[in-house]
Amino acid sequence: MLFNVAQLMKSPVGTSLEYDIDEENVRLDSDLTISGPITGHVRLRRINQGLLADGWMDLALERECTRCLKQFELQMHVPFEERFYPTLDVITGAPQLPPDDGEDAFPIDDHHQVDITETVRQHVLLEIPMVTLCKEDCAGLCSQCGKDLNEGPCDCQPEVDSRLSVLQTLLQNQESNK
Repeated sequence: MLFNVAQLMKSPVGTSLEYDIDEENVRLDSDLTISGPITGHVRLRRINQGLLADGWMDLALERECTRCLKQFELQMHVPFEERFYPTLDVITGAPQLPPDDGEDAFPIDDHHQVDITETVRQHVLLEIPMVTLCKEDCAGLCSQCGKDLNEGPCDCQPEVDSRLSVLQTLLQNQESNK
């Protein structure tokens, strides 16, 4: 996801370029396995300090269900917006320092190319839910025998907390006193 922005950096503030994205075999992170292509749209706008890249990506991640431990594809729509600053002046070739406004920004490389792969990776990581479920009503696994409860109930008896056995004794005594 590399874009040459030399002409855009020579353009006046407010100029923009738009690109559709359809990338195969993208590797974002060692923990992220992407199944299929990444599709999306990006707009690169010239701003005073460099460029503003915004857009969205659609992708499918291979994930493991938190409840039943089955592998499934998590469909994601990931919006993003990031700033990029030039490391070299496009006209003179003189080195430039990053903007000193306390904001994080990504560099535009020495060949005036913007790589939005890292931006997309960071936004994908932020969009992954803490609990990934294969389906909304996933029943999970039986805590005693490990059977997948999505395939039907198991024959296990519910576990009774030993701390509550006193209450069971009280219930039995109350029933016998009737």
